[in-house]
Parts: sequence; C-alpha cells; structure tokens
Amino acid sequence: MMASDGVYALCLCRGGSRGIPLKNISILAGRPMLSWCMDSAVKSGVFERVFVSTEDASIARVAKSYGYEIHNRDPKTATDTASSESGIADFLKSFPECKIVCMLQATSPLTTSKDIQTAFKTFQDNKADSLVTVVRAHRFLWKVGRNGEAIPKNYKPERRPLRQEWDGEMMENGAFYFFTAESFRRTGSRLSGKIVAHEMSADTFVEVDERQDLIIVEKLLNARLNRDTKSKDVQIAKSCTVIGEIGINHNGDMDICKKLIMACKVSGAKYAKLQKRNPDVCIPEGQKSKVRDTPWGKITYIEYKRRIEFSEKQIEELIRFGDTIGIKVFASVWDKDSVDLMAKYTRISKIPSALITDLDLCRYARKKFDFLIISTGMSQESDIDACYLACKPDVIMHTNSTYPCPYEDLNLRYIQHLQTKFPSAIIGYSGHEYGLSTTFAAVAIGAQWIERHLTCDQHMWGSDQLSSIEIPDFFKLVKGCNAVVKATQYPPGDRRVFPREMSKMKSLRKGKKNKDENKLST
Repeated sequence: MMASDGVYALCLCRGGSRGIPLKNISILAGRPMLSWCMDSAVKSGVFERVFVSTEDASIARVAKSYGYEIHNRDPKTATDTASSESGIADFLKSFPECKIVCMLQATSPLTTSKDIQTAFKTFQDNKADSLVTVVRAHRFLWKVGRNGEAIPKNYKPERRPLRQEWDGEMMENGAFYFFTAESFRRTGSRLSGKIVAHEMSADTFVEVDERQDLIIVEKLLNARLNRDTKSKDVQIAKSCTVIGEIGINHNGDMDICKKLIMACKVSGAKYAKLQKRNPDVCIPEGQKSKVRDTPWGKITYIEYKRRIEFSEKQIEELIRFGDTIGIKVFASVWDKDSVDLMAKYTRISKIPSALITDLDLCRYARKKFDFLIISTGMSQESDIDACYLACKPDVIMHTNSTYPCPYEDLNLRYIQHLQTKFPSAIIGYSGHEYGLSTTFAAVAIGAQWIERHLTCDQHMWGSDQLSSIEIPDFFKLVKGCNAVVKATQYPPGDRRVFPREMSKMKSLRKGKKNKDENKLST
C-alpha cells in the first residue's frame, strides 16, 4: 500500500503512568511495548509520517532508536487528569498540514499492519469522518437498578438466544482510531460525524493497564509469534556454544594464558574469553592507592591491576595464537578504551554484569561489534530491560554474581523467563558455582550458550580462581553439555521407540510380533 500524503500515525506515550512506571517502554516479548503497534503502523504503508508524542526523555530516546519521529508533547497534556484529546490537539498545532490522524494505543500491542490497512480502506471507501476499532462479544449485559434489581440490557432472559442465532455486541477495544483533522478541530473529539467501525480479533480486547496484563498480553504475543514461525512452545537447545572464561586467571602471564586458550580449543569449546580494562579509568579513585598483598609483594591496587592487564601487543598476540590453533579469542570490555582496542581485532564482545547499567558503554559497544553478549548478574529486572533497549544484545546470559554461588541461589528457571521475554535473543548461562551438574541442568532447561571460568589450578592466587573449574573438568563440561543437547533434542510428545530397543522388544516380550515394530523413530 502506498503512503498517503497528510496521513499521520500518532502514539501518545506519557511517562507518568502510575500502575506501571514507564509502561509504554516496558519490555514485552523482547521489545519495548510501544514498538509493537508502531512497527505495525510502519509496515502497513498507510502513513506519510509516524510519530510518538511524549514529554519523557527515556520514551523519546527509545522511540527514536526504533526510527519513529518524536513530537515534544506539552507536559500539561500528559498529566493523570489530561485527556487524550488534549494531546491530539497539541500535536495538530505542531502539524497543521496533517489531514488524517490514526491514533494508536501503545497498550494494544496486538494490532497488526493488516488491521491498519483494512481499517484505512474502510475509512476511505465510506468517506467517513472517523473510525473506531471493535471486537465482537457474545456477552449478555446487565445493570443494577436503584433498588438493587438486576436488569438485562441486551436480551430477554425468557427468550435467551443461542450463540449461532445472535451476532453479538460490538465493543470498543481502543486499539486505534482514524479521524480527519478537520472533524477533530470542529468537535474536539476523536469520534464524530460519520463513524465507521473495523472489527478486530477477540484477543485484541486485552489492554495493558496493570502488571498482570503484561503477562497475559506477552503470552498472546508469543503464541502469535510461535504460530507465525511454526515454532514450538518448548524451547530446546539444538546446540551448545561453550565459552572458556579465562578472565584474569592468567595473572598477567602469557604462557598461562596460552595454555588455557589451548585447553579451550582441545576441549571443543568455541571461544576463549579474556577481560580487558583500562585500570586508570575503571578503578575508583578511592581504591587506587590502597595497598594489597600480592604474589609480587605489597603494592597498590592500581599497580596490581596494571600488572595483570595485557597490553595491546599482547592482546594481538593472543588473538593470533587462537587463530593459529583454530579458536576465537575475545574479551569482556570494561570501558570505551577497551572497546576501541578489542574492536581492532575481533567482531564479538561481552558487557560484564557489573557494567550493564552503564548504558553509554552498552550503546558504544553495540556500534563497534557485530555480536554482543551481556550477563545479568547483580541486576534488577529494570536494569536488564534498560540494557536490552540500549544495545539489543545477541546473547543474554543468566548469571548470579556471587563467587562461588550456592546452588539455592542459582535460580536456573530464570532462563525460561528470559526465553519468553526476549524471544529474538539467544539465552545462555554463565556459572560461578562449584561443580558441573547445575550447568548441565541449565542446558537441559534450554541455555544455548554456556560460560564457565577456567583455571590451571583453583589454588592459584586471584579472586576468581576458587569459582573456576580446572582443565580436566572443563573437558568434562564441554562433553557433558553436548551430551545433554543430544539427550533433550526431541520435543514433548508420545514415547518414541528407537531401533536399538527392538532386539529387547523381540527377546523379552511374549506373543505375536509387536505392531509398533514398523513405527520406529529414526
């Protein structure tokens, strides 16, 4: 459909929602809520321009990152008591050339581009002044009189109609409205003059006003996405990518680091990961001069951090060493200087848990790297949402930043929450616990990327050594993760009989030939 001159899409998004703070940019199925209806508006091809009108800087920044135009809304029209009509009037003052407005509701994320296209055609074909969206409901309506008596409104109880004999009631769902600018200026209402209706699917009657609505709508969105992509309700890890987190366990020794990189390669891991930081930037001023006991004697904390940090020349050598033996080496980046350095040699990076609240760093890293990973340790849900909006990570790793982490604090089922919330991202697990069994459990739940700290000896000096696994156990880790993937490759369903069971079926079961013998799984 060709965009029509003077036809503008408008989404009023105020920042002061009481029920859910910044509701309009709450993450819903992996995206800010407002983007669902606004992307449908863009894809419809109906509109010359698509606007988000807001007084809130955070909403404006998110909307702009998705490519929508921003109208700076008058704060007086964005209060708890202000009507949507006041926001529309404010918008039309700024854009007098606008002929037709489609006001979309961010709280109706189930709106589709097809709905908008069909509704606009209805609006045009009928030469209407305005259009309302509705859903059909087969519900009997009642009211209570002054004396407490129940009074039917739309049917006679003694002649209760069958569903198939009754067209039902059309109920306004508030998803979007078309109206001419002229009719609005004349009446001050979005619905006036000749009004037509567009009927939408029943599920679009749900709007997001409270937190429980987010859960309901997210399930509806994911069901629609799964239906559209023919994906399964249960997410199964079809492969497992393992990262050997060397971090700072090398203690600044190139030979130790190369030994650990080699161990990653031989084990079958795909990546070996370091940490890269500029100590002068990363370490708080109050910590720099504090004296620490180290393997190099008593030195200041800043001297210790500089001693274990590899130079650019050493980083380049380690990456080339990895390339030579056939494994990719990259690093978690702790500052913009480190982003710039690592981006010279690799296209993949990670933002560590400690820094996912540094949104400026997250955005900067996203621009520099083709593939970005984040970890979620020590973070509130709102921190993770803000980071996701800032950098759209390719992999989100569940983690607990306690070193080592007790089993009861691992909260592995959070992986499933991340799978539902961010369906477009790869969900992984970065573990800091003792042993391997719980990491295998993470793979069984559906984690597709696994990261564990690796060391030559847990008794070496360093803060991460004790929560790391030694080389022999790292080999077991990679082998075990791959075994779990194979063992969980089939979705839930009727029991499968595999060929290797057939000999037992024949030898241990009496009677006639088993009728399922020819229905074997391959």
